[in-house]
Amino acid sequence: MAETQEATVGYMGEVWLNDGTALYELNQVKSFQIPGGGERDQVETTHLKSPNWRREYVSTFYADSDFEVTLNSRPLSTTDTLLEAARQAGDVRDMKVVLPEDGAPVAQIALTAKCINYERGEVTPDGVMEATATFRVVTIEEVEAYEAPVGP
Repeated sequence: MAETQEATVGYMGEVWLNDGTALYELNQVKSFQIPGGGERDQVETTHLKSPNWRREYVSTFYADSDFEVTLNSRPLSTTDTLLEAARQAGDVRDMKVVLPEDGAPVAQIALTAKCINYERGEVTPDGVMEATATFRVVTIEEVEAYEAPVGP
């Protein structure tokens, strides 16, 4: 297979969060970190006869992985109230992020996460109000081909 790694922009990326009934696309998303599964903690098991004078380790627990979503903030909008409700509930919710290429959705990551923080940002005389939602990954699937949402 030929290498096709070329730079692209995030235009048309999406973040979806379960609203208690179905996945809801968060509006006015400006940027998001691509969620990952987190690193594994390592415990050293080096002993007096470790081969080649090298330290040895065994993998243990996965460390939590957090990611942020930055949005234009509009207090009391559907997206705003959903994010605040998710923060207050502290429950695990289904999510999906959509990764674009040249303005077209090509890949997605399905996951479950908790909204561990939601900040509505800052009000300034000449700036756009931005909110930031922080999610902690609970489970995460592999990156897979994009599937368009099924309409009502």
